Amino acid sequence: MLHWLVLTIQIIFTLMNLFFTSFDSILLYCVIKQRVSLSRSTGPFVYIIFLTGFGIMEKLNAFLMVDGWPVSEWFDPEHGYERYRNFFGAYVTLIFLICYLTPLFLDCIMTIHRICIFISPLKSTKWFSDFKVVCYCITTCLLVLIWLLVQQISNCTLNFNALTSFLESACAPDRHPVTWFQNKYLIYVPILSMVINAFMLFAQRISRKFWKSFVSSQSQLKRENALIRQALFIGVYLSVYEILYLHTRLYPESFRSMPFELQTLTYDLRLLAVGSLNFFVYFVLTQSSRTLVLTFLGYMKKVAKQRTGSVSQTTANFQVQSAKII
Repeated sequence: MLHWLVLTIQIIFTLMNLFFTSFDSILLYCVIKQRVSLSRSTGPFVYIIFLTGFGIMEKLNAFLMVDGWPVSEWFDPEHGYERYRNFFGAYVTLIFLICYLTPLFLDCIMTIHRICIFISPLKSTKWFSDFKVVCYCITTCLLVLIWLLVQQISNCTLNFNALTSFLESACAPDRHPVTWFQNKYLIYVPILSMVINAFMLFAQRISRKFWKSFVSSQSQLKRENALIRQALFIGVYLSVYEILYLHTRLYPESFRSMPFELQTLTYDLRLLAVGSLNFFVYFVLTQSSRTLVLTFLGYMKKVAKQRTGSVSQTTANFQVQSAKII
């Protein structure tokens, strides 16, 4: 019974991860296609491209982290997974950390961008042009990569173990200074972003209520609010993930005492939390990108046809009623 429970959890994770991968791929294609067709930027294209790009990488890597265990055990029931971890584990873990940490710090750039828009909308267009945003994002990616490679080339590399749901250090019980620093201070990054964006949303509401002369246009207000909500949601989402993982690190014995099936469910949910971020930010939360995806899938055309048919039917009924009256 328990074996089938774990198998069911693995299958559900694989299907959901495949769904979120497909969404990121469609959104990335739609955003690039729309950006190429436009003469000027009208949205946060650069951020979406980077976040979806890393989202696709992270979810493809999650297949190796989660499904690598049952597949390797199927080929070699005795030592399959340990051999798999020895060959690929450290590299798979490195890719996961890159794909998780980079969006975390890209959210910081997004937050700084929102602060500049809030303080000085005119100057923010110069400081955060598309080209400069690309430079900021690439610099962030390189810094994260260098930061993690320092740990990778040491004798304290991290290797994810699906059987324990922990990132195990090669020099355990010690930790590399990079790992120690991440475990202790990384949680403050999304929390700080969350607090700042929540404050900006509150300040905007106050300014609109008492200083209406500062409001430029309704469309601009909606766009700025949408951008701030996106950065706020990312901060909240990743804060929850970090807090849950912090609890696991602080009380490892309590986590290990749980049934293996519950441990498996827990780390699958943590990985899905990271993998589903773009779906909730750019589909559930953002109407413009949701419309892009639905249009690509043909859903908006069906809705338009239904509305056209409904209007035509209403018009016909009205004409019939008018003819009867006459």
